[in-house]
Amino acid sequence: MMRALLLLGTLVLAGLTGAALTLAGVESPATGSLTLLFVLFTPALGVAMLMTGLDLLARAIVAGAASVALAASVAEVMLVTSSWSPRGGLIAIMIACVGLAIAALVLRPRPPAADDETIPIPVVGDGRAG
Repeated sequence: MMRALLLLGTLVLAGLTGAALTLAGVESPATGSLTLLFVLFTPALGVAMLMTGLDLLARAIVAGAASVALAASVAEVMLVTSSWSPRGGLIAIMIACVGLAIAALVLRPRPPAADDETIPIPVVGDGRAG
């Protein structure tokens, strides 16, 4: 489990490096491959963070499929609107990833606090009119 997290973190970090190189306009043989890592693994991580109830294999499969669907949808919308650019597509994916991360943080189930005690409300009668 720890090795898988380390590998995923390495891939996301490499992807972030590729995204930064693409946004900076650096042309290198590694830029395209690293940017592809960003486009595929970063949204997958965001989707996986949202699915805390599934087991690891199911999360990986669904997150991978959602990541490919997101990348294809962004590309298709940009092509249909005649606004395709590598930087624009990358920025759209980044915005989607930020939205996924925010949703994952907001929707994360929180355990009840230790000092959060509920006060029992006494019930008087059974609620039927008499």
